[in-house]
Amino acid sequence: MHPRYAAIFGIENLELNQHFQLQPVDEQRSDAPSAAPQVNIELSTTLLADLNRAIAPLIISQVVQSNKLAWHDGQLSLPTQQLNADNKRALWTLMSTHLDNL
Repeated sequence: MHPRYAAIFGIENLELNQHFQLQPVDEQRSDAPSAAPQVNIELSTTLLADLNRAIAPLIISQVVQSNKLAWHDGQLSLPTQQLNADNKRALWTLMSTHLDNL
């Protein structure tokens, strides 16, 4: 959990144990979008709203399909429209990284 949210809810900041933490793999994600042509992805309105709430004050302006999970200037790149557990962990890790830099 992000320390900011732990403070808001008045709970202890917990971190995932080694088994559940995403291992850093630079090939799976990057801060810059890939150069390949990108196709817009339509996420469910609930998922998009949840993502925007989680990364406020940042805003997702566009979601595209790419071979890498990335966030760059309001553009979220996802490998597929349907995210598996590993993709979700990588997505939250990526967003937390950007929130930590605010």
